[in-house]
Amino acid sequence: MPYTPLDVERVRSSLATAPLGHRILYLREVTSTMDVARQEALLRGAEEGLVVVAEEQTAGRGRFGRAWVSAPGENLSFSVVLFPGHWASARLSIAASVAVMRAVRRVTGLEPSLKWPNDVRLGGGKVSGILVETAVLDGQVRHAILGIGINVNADPSGRLSEGYDATCLAKELGLPVSREAVLQAVLEELGAIYHELKGWGDAWQEWGTSLETLGRGVRVQFGDQVEEGMAQGVDGDGNLVLRRADGSLVTLTAGEVTLQA
Repeated sequence: MPYTPLDVERVRSSLATAPLGHRILYLREVTSTMDVARQEALLRGAEEGLVVVAEEQTAGRGRFGRAWVSAPGENLSFSVVLFPGHWASARLSIAASVAVMRAVRRVTGLEPSLKWPNDVRLGGGKVSGILVETAVLDGQVRHAILGIGINVNADPSGRLSEGYDATCLAKELGLPVSREAVLQAVLEELGAIYHELKGWGDAWQEWGTSLETLGRGVRVQFGDQVEEGMAQGVDGDGNLVLRRADGSLVTLTAGEVTLQA
């Protein structure tokens, strides 16, 4: 189907002096933008802030290897190459989710929320997914690839497995949304959090207060294990603290969360 290509020059020129996005690699079709970004970092010595954007991914993926469905010319799929210190590596997921929330708010005026740890949601559906891949060599972080998918103008819910609710910005706003404006806003907001240590405290607080998961009954699955209980809070590393039915507490570093009534 014909589609309107992303206006990469518009985005690139607006980010010419920004820490992220001053170089954008724009491709029609890839396996995944994370694959290309990883190759750029490992084989071609990509500089920090390189952004890889693709109209279509043949093997796009989210957390736990789940496929990420995105319509060409309608949504956004991109990855960012970063060289974080150890402290920043653990915080990238939180920083990215807050950057996406701020960008959505800025471009559309809508007020998103989060499902732990980093699903950005609107109207009860997932509008953005985030994936972080870190390469470590001799105990040091070599690079990190931050992958972000945003449903801008096409709602993929009809192509997803039952039980996984999704939506898009245009559906929630009632109007088409500029992909260029969203991409620019995300990269600007992410750059502000990532490169300014003083911005981390605000980002952390915003992440915590936006978690719709807290105070609710949840089911968390990780591998073959399942934990159920009340989402009590998060610790200083962003892990979920769950209170089981017997009153005991367990700290979960990762997992697929299902919100219960």
